[in-house]
Amino acid sequence: MMTEDTAPAPAPAPFWCDVCQKDLQSGKNLLEHRSGKRHRKKEEEFSQTTSQVSGRRKRPSTAYDPIFPIMDEEDLFTNLASGKYRNIVVLTGAGISTAAGIPDFRSPGGLFDILRRTFGNRFPFVYDSPESILSRTFALAHPTVYQNDVKPLLKHLLDETIDVSPTETHRFCAWLNQQGWLRRIYTQNVDGLHLHPTLKIDDNLVVECHGSMKEGNIVLYGDELPKRFYSCCDEDFSQTIADTAAVDLMLVFGTSLRVLPFSAVPNLAPRGCVRVLINRSLDECINYQISDSDRSVPRSPSSLRIGSRKFVTAKNLWTGREGNKRWRQLLVEGDCDSFVKRFFSTI
Repeated sequence: MMTEDTAPAPAPAPFWCDVCQKDLQSGKNLLEHRSGKRHRKKEEEFSQTTSQVSGRRKRPSTAYDPIFPIMDEEDLFTNLASGKYRNIVVLTGAGISTAAGIPDFRSPGGLFDILRRTFGNRFPFVYDSPESILSRTFALAHPTVYQNDVKPLLKHLLDETIDVSPTETHRFCAWLNQQGWLRRIYTQNVDGLHLHPTLKIDDNLVVECHGSMKEGNIVLYGDELPKRFYSCCDEDFSQTIADTAAVDLMLVFGTSLRVLPFSAVPNLAPRGCVRVLINRSLDECINYQISDSDRSVPRSPSSLRIGSRKFVTAKNLWTGREGNKRWRQLLVEGDCDSFVKRFFSTI
């Protein structure tokens, strides 16, 4: 029996600063705190003290050496407008299409709420796990319900938005393409808006990772992603690519990054790449641990295979030293279209 003396200590708060012994309450606050002078000074003192106690010699360092310097929005906009980034990968989720009238998954009134209202009485587990209705496991266990109820519902929701126009964020992606800087778009969305004819983006530049409603090839939870997803990842993130051709900017718009393997794609970015995450709720992206029900491919507790890359880190690296040692990062809490409008107002 576990006694009071042997019981494990409670887990630290998800946004806890070990150096300053503070709970910063949110990912945004933690990131800002770590860039502050007081934290940097304490971290340097902490590092020196730890070195003395352990008896090991350690070279003097600043708090963010060798961590990349903090990026701010003004820096990003200036560099982007000047053409500093020439190999840009964009990742998008449902948050970029809400302005077009297409509901996202998790917001009130979104797809998951619709699934709860429609199927919750018949399948009570849907209240806690609405995504299970969209899983291969459910489709195989209840083929009649899936064919007669689930698929027609999804088609109806798409038909309601058949005439929608691309949003500001979609048009921003088209602008990147016009500049000749767009390497690829990886999208979780099945609405096909990245390929809207008014945007004039070649379909070779768009990877619809979870399929397309218009094509009738939606990827269910538990399905393997299309082969093209893996081949494009190999092409875009090959470790043999010359530095001048390597991805230098990754923009992640409107996704909570909860579904593997898509959520691990940002971790394919080469060292030194600028990574930018824009979402209405950063906590939703950062304060989250992927559970078994979220996995669309088998993986170890800490890594998974994407294409030829055998050990891709699966966990979120948007905060903390590990991520900031690999990439220069910017986290923006807010609406995707508003972010894009701010950028266009500077050029």
